[in-house]
Amino acid sequence: MKYLSVLGLALMLVFGLASQGFAQWSLDFEWGLGHNYEWIASGITGIDFASDMFYADATTGGWNFSNNLGDSWGTGEFWIEGYVGAHASSNGIGRINFNNADASWFTTGYCSAATFHLEAYDISDNLLDVTSGAANTRYYNGNPSGLDYLTVTSASNNIAYVILHDYGYGWVADNMSGDASGVNPIPEPGTLLLLGTGLLGLGAFRFRRKK
Repeated sequence: MKYLSVLGLALMLVFGLASQGFAQWSLDFEWGLGHNYEWIASGITGIDFASDMFYADATTGGWNFSNNLGDSWGTGEFWIEGYVGAHASSNGIGRINFNNADASWFTTGYCSAATFHLEAYDISDNLLDVTSGAANTRYYNGNPSGLDYLTVTSASNNIAYVILHDYGYGWVADNMSGDASGVNPIPEPGTLLLLGTGLLGLGAFRFRRKK
């Protein structure tokens, strides 16, 4: 009976995730470890980072980062989750395109030395939504202890791209999520699917062996 329960859980994971179509996705950039200052070209389908957005790898020691694991590099001025975040070139402007231009929301965590802005546009470059958040580095709030989050939305499900920027003072973004279709994030859904498939195989093997 125990093995049938495992089998049921595995089926729920595999087919439940498949039925969702991964409409809600998240990105943590940890697959960029070892690719500091390289363009974010990650093999993610359905999403495209403009050529001025790149990985910021804290483990290189070249960034003033603190993280949620108790690590600190340089002055520890900026906060990230894990070891890798996303950064933009010296003009402080980053762009993320959604290939199917059908997102209804997008969220990003950020740590910025100046007011940080998030803007959503449709395929015709019309501004759909804009929001901003206060500076939140160690210099401004004493000791960074987490990311702040901003979200843009569109009731028409027509966000084609988003712009992230401050005014050139420096920022890092991490833990992005959204619902644009066709996006195949790394590694969250794949990991869950693999877990479900593994449980399915284990349950089937145990059940056959018991019989």
